[in-house]
Amino acid sequence: MGRESVTDLVGFFESRGLNVFDLVVLSGAHTIGRATCAAVKPRLCNHQGTGKPDSTLDRRYGDFLRRKCRSAGDGGYLELDGETPTTFDHRYYQNLLHGMGLLETDQKMLLDSRTGSFVRQFASQDGLFRHQFADSMRRLGAVQVLTGNEGEVRLKCSAVNSY
Repeated sequence: MGRESVTDLVGFFESRGLNVFDLVVLSGAHTIGRATCAAVKPRLCNHQGTGKPDSTLDRRYGDFLRRKCRSAGDGGYLELDGETPTTFDHRYYQNLLHGMGLLETDQKMLLDSRTGSFVRQFASQDGLFRHQFADSMRRLGAVQVLTGNEGEVRLKCSAVNSY
């Protein structure tokens, strides 16, 4: 995910038997993880070719991100959840309410009529997010499962099994 539209993401999820709700829930996985400065640089400095930052980004947060990327370079990392980056919680959604979504696609979910109410719901209810995340992960686990001779369970993920 990067600069796709919410419509693109909804289409991608629906093509796999998931829905808009699953999109918002599973995006909550961004409560943990990182992105490179190179991935977010256009949003920080030249959003959509304007030469300016994304107007949906909180100004102070944007200033912080630009300073961090200036010192770290394009290969430097930024936390997806700048408030609680190592805790699986609903803070990611609260950050979106304050214009502190690191990825543009995440921030766009707040503004979209199909997803915004779910973002606000999860921002206010950590328990609901955790419960729904488990359900959506279970559904995601059933997407495009290979059976029979369609694939193999690898002993080492990065290499095809040798028989």
